[in-house]
Amino acid sequence: MKNRTNRRLLLAAIENTYGDDAAPTAALNAVLTRSISLTPLAGEDVQRQLDRPYFGNAQTIAGEKHVELTVEVELAGSGTAGNAPAWSPLMRACGFKETVNAGTDVVYDPVTGAEESLTAYINRDSVLHKFTGGRGSVSFTFDVNNIPVMSFTFKGLFSPIANGDMPTDADFSAYQTPMPVTAANTPAFTLHGQALSFNQLSMDMAVEVVKHQVVGNSSSIEINGRAPSGSATVEEPDLATINLYEKARNGDLGTLSLTHGTDAGNIVQIDCPQVGTGAPTESDLNGMQMLQIPLTINPNSGNDEIRITVK
Repeated sequence: MKNRTNRRLLLAAIENTYGDDAAPTAALNAVLTRSISLTPLAGEDVQRQLDRPYFGNAQTIAGEKHVELTVEVELAGSGTAGNAPAWSPLMRACGFKETVNAGTDVVYDPVTGAEESLTAYINRDSVLHKFTGGRGSVSFTFDVNNIPVMSFTFKGLFSPIANGDMPTDADFSAYQTPMPVTAANTPAFTLHGQALSFNQLSMDMAVEVVKHQVVGNSSSIEINGRAPSGSATVEEPDLATINLYEKARNGDLGTLSLTHGTDAGNIVQIDCPQVGTGAPTESDLNGMQMLQIPLTINPNSGNDEIRITVK
């Protein structure tokens, strides 16, 4: 039997206790992905470095392994304001706290410490890979006339690889149909309080995720920090409206806000209170002058450098 590369399924669930298998099921925990990339045996091998009177390799011994997973998920709401979106477990395992305001919205704020963890099952055409204790990072991409995407990268504790039947009851009904980034669907983008027209916006949480390995205690995947950044490509505004060159020279900080979606239940809003703008780089789009602006995303009072609101 030949394994097909286009038959892949990710199941993911938040763990009640770190490292304990949350046993995700296809009926309750299937993730609707755009792409799945898996490194089942990540980690360093150990070289023996033997002295011998002849040339040749010395034996390489496998060190302790972990799993690495990269996955893309479309960005859309939950369908009902105040309900958590289906991709919630992935966000929570990237160092975000979820706050559910019933009937209104669901808010995701970054945390420092006490980060949640994830169990993931990845079925590759009946080859089953698992990890527990997973934690990761997330980035967001908004390109004009394209579907907005979240890209997740995870590290997890290794579990033995085995054969496993591909589930036939995967339920993706909680995933809403996404809307492409257009003027109609993306009604608001402001930088330093000024509305700007853009054709590309990306933000990367750049969470530092490490495998912590010691003798005498269990290995774990830990979050050690984050350094969010981003980039926006905007139509060059009049200098009298906003002078992005002076802002870069002065190191000014200001707000960033993006709203994508117009109907309740499928609106995602991103707010950043203290964003720095780097030196603009010129580019052309259909004969129009564009500026690519590097962004640094800074906290204000702590754990507030970015807020994602689904409403």
